[in-house]
Amino acid sequence: MARTAIFGTGGMGRELADILVRNGETNLVFVVDEPGGALDGIEVIAPDLLAGDERLVIGLGSSEDRRSVAERFGTMSFVTVVSNAARVSPHASLGEGSVVCDFAAINNGTRAGRHFQANCFAQVSHDCLIGDFVTLSPHVSCNGWVEIGDGVFVGASACIRNGTPGRRLKIGAAAVIGMGAVVTQDVAPGAVVVGNPAGVIR
Repeated sequence: MARTAIFGTGGMGRELADILVRNGETNLVFVVDEPGGALDGIEVIAPDLLAGDERLVIGLGSSEDRRSVAERFGTMSFVTVVSNAARVSPHASLGEGSVVCDFAAINNGTRAGRHFQANCFAQVSHDCLIGDFVTLSPHVSCNGWVEIGDGVFVGASACIRNGTPGRRLKIGAAAVIGMGAVVTQDVAPGAVVVGNPAGVIR
């Protein structure tokens, strides 16, 4: 049976290992560039020891870091991980390498891209479009009919107001939404917004 390899031994990597173990995965390994011995009873190996049939998942919280690793290991198979304590609608879709952590919810009609990450208690309401390498921190609330571009980072407990079927609320690519921000209008690509209501700081 092919191993599941988690790239990264930081907080996100260790959370992923916990999720996979609770999901019943028994054949796990961590991968880092400079292994320093087993962690939490799981072997840690260097990238050159990965076998071709192993499935990789990226345990990094940074959107840009996940993109870099995905490009580096582009010939490998990436696995999508959904905690058995999370809820993903059968009418939602997740791109390869996505991670949905404990108690997160991805609702009906939502489509998320590659290496999307929804942390603990994050929720995405119906009919949202989410790009590649998007990070939703813990307790993010994204309401319905929202479109989020590639590489967006949304800080803990931020809330994104709903759009409508005729006009989605749009968060541009590579934007950063600060912790606790309340987003009530579109956010331009690359902008950093904070506060309630969220305003641009750069």
